[in-house]
Amino acid sequence: MSGRREPGSARRRARRGGAMTRPPPPTLRLDGDKVRRVREAKGLTQLYVAEVVGVSVDTVSRWENNRTASVRRENAEALARALEVDLAEILPGEPEARPDAPGRRGVRWAAGGVGVAAVVLGVAWWLWGANGPVRAWRDLSPYCPPGSRIPVRIEVETGAKRVVVRERIPPGWRFEGSVPPPSQGPGPDGTVRWILTVRQGRARIGYVVRAPEGPEGSAHRFAGTVVAGRRASPRPIRGEGRIDLEYVHWADLDADFAISDAEVLSALERLDAVEGLELSTEDLRALWGAPEYDWDRDRGAFVTSGPSDR
Repeated sequence: MSGRREPGSARRRARRGGAMTRPPPPTLRLDGDKVRRVREAKGLTQLYVAEVVGVSVDTVSRWENNRTASVRRENAEALARALEVDLAEILPGEPEARPDAPGRRGVRWAAGGVGVAAVVLGVAWWLWGANGPVRAWRDLSPYCPPGSRIPVRIEVETGAKRVVVRERIPPGWRFEGSVPPPSQGPGPDGTVRWILTVRQGRARIGYVVRAPEGPEGSAHRFAGTVVAGRRASPRPIRGEGRIDLEYVHWADLDADFAISDAEVLSALERLDAVEGLELSTEDLRALWGAPEYDWDRDRGAFVTSGPSDR
């Protein structure tokens, strides 16, 4: 008898402890109150969230007012990314479990596992094959005088049709406009957000900020991310992120107190990106080609100096 019972016991153990993994449910129930509180705390509008997620403003409103029984998992995940929180933070505290009939549970989840695996592979192919990777970098001066206005340029390369760029301005700095205008912000923490349409694989942002009045010699850091596609994860913006407050012109990349031809060309690229934001180029043109320049503290401006002044 014992010999005949062992196969059955093994089969029961296999059914109870097999390697079958339950796939995530295809729909989720949102906590509308949590969604609204997070959105308002971050200073985001329903329009911004709707554009990032890819739904209508009315849909976001229905989510926040708990007028939707459930939402697709991909929409819930996109909503969490738009709000910049973990998915669990906008779900009910105690998710409801749906009981399954014992005889059908294994078959249904087995089939679901195969289906979800196929969907995951399809999404991965779509994200990488159709959209391709996303690359973003920041063109930021290494130095600028305290209290001065400077241009900053962000370039994006991707195969996606739209991207979301998030840039955090350091404390004490003032955001004074951008091309194109921001979709949201700046928020209380200095975060500015843009939704950009990508044309021929590229998108660009130019913005102007004013530096704090000091202290001289202090270092400040810019940081940001870019997201291409509703299901994609944020990627960091590369390039320059640190700027020091020194009495060096923002176009003087090597801080040798002379503006070279190459530095003028680099400066003009940043100025082109902020065209229309009234950033004066008079000092740049005056300093370009001069043997040397200095900071005149009485005038609060840069002045040229000749060979005899060295």
